[in-house]
Amino acid sequence: MEPVDRAWLHERIARRFDDMLSAGFIDEVAALRARGDLHPDLPSMRCVGYRQVWETLDGRAPLATLRDRGIAATRQLAKRQLTWLRGMPGRQVLPVDDEKRPDELARELLKLAGIDNF
Repeated sequence: MEPVDRAWLHERIARRFDDMLSAGFIDEVAALRARGDLHPDLPSMRCVGYRQVWETLDGRAPLATLRDRGIAATRQLAKRQLTWLRGMPGRQVLPVDDEKRPDELARELLKLAGIDNF
């Protein structure tokens, strides 16, 4: 499944990052830093979002730009993922941003998987 409408995807990415910030993401990364056994070069700390918060906590980037930097990094990752998916031979796309009801999408997925008796 992938979105057809890029604006829909961008809105979802922004909403998800805002939800993470509201849920205490900065405090989570601060607690991980405080453990003392992690550093920004570890793959887990280079992940989208974690990297941007770590840079902010290090004072290398202002807090005022954290949200925008996190959203931009997530959008770049999504673009790379979609580019990779589009290169897969024989792929079939179900638009995740379609107005279809979830049960209709589920039926299409089962059909693609070769499960006919649903």
